[in-house]
Amino acid sequence: MNELIQERSHIHVSIVISALAYHHVAGNMNELTQERSRIHADIVVSALASLTVAKDMNELTQERSRIHASTVRSALA
Repeated sequence: MNELIQERSHIHVSIVISALAYHHVAGNMNELTQERSRIHADIVVSALASLTVAKDMNELTQERSRIHASTVRSALA
């Protein structure tokens, strides 16, 4: 009887250790998923910042072209 109880205790301990190991792996995977999400968010934010800079540069270029055109018109008038 004692051997059966000990064996059952060993099985129970093995199940608990296995569950804790899976929980630990799941926690690590969750951290990796969160890190990947942060990296993805950084890439998106960086791309949006670049897009904003490009848009601003485009507006500045258009404004410079308008000023140049006004200058040319004034010189020709």
